[in-house]
Amino acid sequence: MTDGLLAEMSREMDADLLVYMSMSAEDAASAQAAWETLYRRHVRYVWAVCRRAYADLLGGDEGAADLVSETFRRAYEFAGTFDAHGVQDVQRQQRMVRAWLCRIAQRLAQDALRGRARMPTVAMDQEPPAVPAEPADSPRVVLAREALAMLSEKEQIVLRATMQWYQPQSPHQRLPNDVCRDIAQTLGTTPENLRQIRRRAMEKVRHYMEEHRR
Repeated sequence: MTDGLLAEMSREMDADLLVYMSMSAEDAASAQAAWETLYRRHVRYVWAVCRRAYADLLGGDEGAADLVSETFRRAYEFAGTFDAHGVQDVQRQQRMVRAWLCRIAQRLAQDALRGRARMPTVAMDQEPPAVPAEPADSPRVVLAREALAMLSEKEQIVLRATMQWYQPQSPHQRLPNDVCRDIAQTLGTTPENLRQIRRRAMEKVRHYMEEHRR
């Protein structure tokens, strides 16, 4: 791959990069250059999201790094499915592509947590860059972690699964029925009891945080 090809791709919009990626059979060099450009533009963002949202669930930073690698591999594989809906604004396209990449990562993490898939153990050529140190956790976050640590293993599993499928835009938060059945089967209980476990665990967390508010 030549530097000239990478320089050419650096001037393309995100949606156009995905078009080049989708044409790998016709022009592999351009597709690879487009992929590398897309990777460089968005990997820090995707890495930060995956690290914050999924590291604890996937075994730490190594699990999050594997998730990032697989997310970009899938993006290359399914580049032709992205639809910019005619948007030509650079920043709006960027937000759309990042949302698309994060949806890929979310589906991969969900499948991994449900035992339907496993993150690859060998990352791609590019490694996720170091992420700047995050500011110290707020007292509320520290309290929440302390409260979670005091729960039983079963309660922690249920709450972590709840957080995994949490949707901020939805006013009614509950696990999808199939997810609830899968977790209940794993824990040797029923979906109805699982919801009771979740309710009790949430009450314990709230009670702990109220008693130890700093």
